[in-house]
Amino acid sequence: MSDQPFLAPKQQRSQQTQEKLLKALHHSLKSKFFEHISIKELADYAEVSVGTFYRRFKNKESLLPMLYQDFGMDLNNWVTELETQSYKNLDDVVNTLCHKTYVFLSSQQGIFRTLHLNSRLHSELLGTDKHINRRVIYQRLAQLITQTDTKVSEAAASTAVFLIVSSLLDKVLYHDLTPAIACPLSAAHYAEELPKIVLAYLG
Repeated sequence: MSDQPFLAPKQQRSQQTQEKLLKALHHSLKSKFFEHISIKELADYAEVSVGTFYRRFKNKESLLPMLYQDFGMDLNNWVTELETQSYKNLDDVVNTLCHKTYVFLSSQQGIFRTLHLNSRLHSELLGTDKHINRRVIYQRLAQLITQTDTKVSEAAASTAVFLIVSSLLDKVLYHDLTPAIACPLSAAHYAEELPKIVLAYLG
């Protein structure tokens, strides 16, 4: 096999095999950590042989770029949905962002955890999505704030988005680890309290 982690599919059948394996990974991540998922269970769920897996992929980690790209589309769709909503005022947009971020993180914990950890262990993963720019995604979230209240600067809005996303990420994914344990609230309760902090900062 070449140095590429996976072979780009040239035939429809190969494309379907990759889609089945990605679907299998999504399924397994609902109940298991990535590191506990075996190639055999992925192949079994996808109804392909282990040999077929290894003809397409170097190892299990070779699925991560596909997962990263696939999640990028989900992330983009999520932000687009937020952009289509109408917001009454700054309170409304901040409360909505905190709640919707909590719900989104909670609904895809396995995927978030997998990509969050592996992008730090394998930074090359961050450059594999050629379609969705994560930096732009965060800018679009910040624009929801600045467009609702023009008195809020871009820097302040970006800081607010970072606070919302990063702190909720810790509370949802690692609630029983440090630093999340510094706050005794559950992730759901924290998501309800967080807007007060963000709004106080935004003034």
